[in-house]
Amino acid sequence: MEPHDEFVHEYPKPLDSPWKENWYFNFIDRKNQAWGINHISLTRHEGKGRFTAFHVVDDQILMYSNLIAVEDHPQELTDGRLKFEFLEPERKFRVTFNGPQHRVELNCQARFAVFDYGSSRSGKPRKKGAMSINHYEQALSINGTLEMEGKSRPVECLGHRDHSWGYRDESKVTGWNWIAVQMPDKTINMSRVVVGEAFMGTGFVSRADGNVRIVKVSVEETKFDNGVPQSSIFVGEDEQGKVWRLKSEKFSGLFLPMREKGDGVVVHENFAEYTNLETGERGVGIDEYLINSGI
Repeated sequence: MEPHDEFVHEYPKPLDSPWKENWYFNFIDRKNQAWGINHISLTRHEGKGRFTAFHVVDDQILMYSNLIAVEDHPQELTDGRLKFEFLEPERKFRVTFNGPQHRVELNCQARFAVFDYGSSRSGKPRKKGAMSINHYEQALSINGTLEMEGKSRPVECLGHRDHSWGYRDESKVTGWNWIAVQMPDKTINMSRVVVGEAFMGTGFVSRADGNVRIVKVSVEETKFDNGVPQSSIFVGEDEQGKVWRLKSEKFSGLFLPMREKGDGVVVHENFAEYTNLETGERGVGIDEYLINSGI
């Protein structure tokens, strides 16, 4: 990636297929009882921007979503309440949310190098297709403050971010899993996307000495409670032949109907404790499930 890739990209015109640009930041602070996700999505084929902040504070779910018209090439990523700032590309970022019930400021510092999934270095999406996107992710250290009901608390934790742009038509997606796990000395990311009978698994492990790509992913033993996923075992094999086996255990979660992705599409955004089943190491992170019952 290049430093300019952090910001809004030009997109091909005219558009006859969905073309989106997404930015995502999460934070999980168990000690201070605050966690959540922050997301901005520009749907360039529709000229709209979706700004979302889903936070949990003292077990209270605070949900914000705003759909606005966006200009052709906005200079700032904000709708007036939620704002993402890229202070130093690949290193320092700020997320601020001034909501009706609470306020949050998150100052984010890169923990490890960006992992780029290997798309075009030119900033242009790959050859047109249903999911032809550029995509990178990065682990974060976060400190900041949260204000609610006249009281302020610190936010000091680990987190994660990603950024993608390009052709993105998810109408044929049957389901997906995505995990982003933060451990003291590493982050482990795995994703598995299912389209009909086909599936794709990928991911990475980031540490201080660099990134290693995960080339195979499987999902085992998902357990449900009243149709809501509670726990899974994820198995990933990296490019060096090392196998990573992680078990998620949900401690909090959000149920998100996603009608814009199609009828019957829901996302379960779980916040989970993780255990590395090979070493016993513990971590915390996101355990996301998309389920499409409309196909």
